[in-house]
Amino acid sequence: MNFIQIIKRTIVNTNNYVWITWLFAILILPNIVVMFFSSDLSGNTAKQLEYFIFSSLVLFVPVLFLKLRWYFIFESIFMLCAPFEIGYVWLFKSTVTDGFISSIFNTNIGEATELLMTMKWQCLLLLLIWTGYFIIVFKKIKNNYLFTGKFSAVAGLTVLLFNISIFGKIYATEYRYNKSEIRIDDVGEDFIDNYKKTYPCNIITLLASKYDRHVALKNMSENVASFSYRAKKRKPLHGREIYVVIIGESARYGNFSINGYERKTSPRLEEINGLITCSNVYATANVTEFAVPLLLSRATPLNFENAYREKTFADAFREAGFHTGWITNQSGDYPYIKRIAKDMDRAFFPSDEFENLESYDHKLLPYIDSLLDENRQKTFLVVHTLGSHFRYNFRYPKPFEKFTPALEGTNNCSIASDKNRELFTNTYDNTILYTDYMIAEIIDKVASKGAVSAVLYISDHAENLYDNETVTVLHGSKTPPLPEIHVPLFIWTSPAYQNAYPGKQQALKSNRNKKISASNIFHSILDMADVHYPGELPEKSIASDGFKEDSIRYVYTANKEIIHF
Repeated sequence: MNFIQIIKRTIVNTNNYVWITWLFAILILPNIVVMFFSSDLSGNTAKQLEYFIFSSLVLFVPVLFLKLRWYFIFESIFMLCAPFEIGYVWLFKSTVTDGFISSIFNTNIGEATELLMTMKWQCLLLLLIWTGYFIIVFKKIKNNYLFTGKFSAVAGLTVLLFNISIFGKIYATEYRYNKSEIRIDDVGEDFIDNYKKTYPCNIITLLASKYDRHVALKNMSENVASFSYRAKKRKPLHGREIYVVIIGESARYGNFSINGYERKTSPRLEEINGLITCSNVYATANVTEFAVPLLLSRATPLNFENAYREKTFADAFREAGFHTGWITNQSGDYPYIKRIAKDMDRAFFPSDEFENLESYDHKLLPYIDSLLDENRQKTFLVVHTLGSHFRYNFRYPKPFEKFTPALEGTNNCSIASDKNRELFTNTYDNTILYTDYMIAEIIDKVASKGAVSAVLYISDHAENLYDNETVTVLHGSKTPPLPEIHVPLFIWTSPAYQNAYPGKQQALKSNRNKKISASNIFHSILDMADVHYPGELPEKSIASDGFKEDSIRYVYTANKEIIHF
């Protein structure tokens, strides 16, 4: 026993073992949840053990150099972030993503408060844990070093050698497969990725990324001020022209009955003669913050930053002499959208806050009427809807609750379970029924003007609904399955349009079942309106008989990684 005590005195300076153990247990909890519930690790004992050891080392290293109380105060920053990591893993079976961090920053106080009120008991438990943590830190923990200086030096050297061995292992693997092309920079990136994927380093990395993007967005107006497509109509028409792009939210291709769904979710669209529905369209991102810039600009998942360096197709229409409008039911606080709306001739944002439970999309219809009734020769509108954004039961008025039982009221987050698949699907299908109504109403309004006109609807991304016996719901996963990116694309053209542009109309019909992605929308909507600009790529327009479908379609994920289908 004396020998053991001598060893303890040699290594450890404190007797607060019980309290220190409790605090470490609280800090390591997110990593334990990741270890057992992340889809990347579950079922693989070796990977789980490797992750636990690595993440424990990440947590352990600062205590070698900081006094205990300062160490636990420093780590409390990540303890406060732990619920986000745990909650995300619970819902999506993966660690927190860039898109999720962005959604937290873009959530307003009202929406956040309402969400927290649905989780009263969970919040109370967290509050008790946090309170207990700080009481222990300030009342029970002595502010001395946990380890002796000699042990800290040896342990620090061991950790350094451990990291060198990991780097060497990565280098050896790369060398085995790419002897002639191996680059130290690539090995270094792979090495750093080990940390980027480990809590809490992933939180630090994502926050840094969010800050960089915030700076880019903040400077965007200045950066694109001098940008111009030099767009113009090739052959101006004598009659009136109207073009409308409707951006949906979280709509799935397969849940529209016009696309073969067994439920009658799109009765109005099915009655529209000549409506073109494209069957093989993929989103280019699975979170709105990334999907919308990719949809509106020439940027692709392979060069996403171009979305912040160039203007959008709405700006190109304005250059070509169109009177432009931006009509949205989504938040106007996002800098990317604020820049576009500021440069449009007219912009309408909801008078209600985003979290208002009756902020239905049909409230946009009077604004659409007002712009169409101005009777301008050339009109272009973007209508950005709330569509099927989660809290599905708040996205449609009661008359559209056709599929029951449906979600009611503000539900506790515990309802997000595959056991409630029927509730989620019924409620979601009601949002599609309401989307069907909205699209049809807008088409009817445009058709009533008798102009050369077209209406294009596409969703920013799709949604998971516990498909194929998985336990995934909503969107924003690191590796999105097909239901999360397969989106609807509907195109309506007026008889006057078909007479004015028979070649484009025929191309739209011919290309309807080809491989299309949201990256094609920029090129297609300008081509449909016969708006041209230097450097245009007609082969990327589905309104062109020279359209070339991509053999690979890329998706920019919520974690800013590029995957392909």
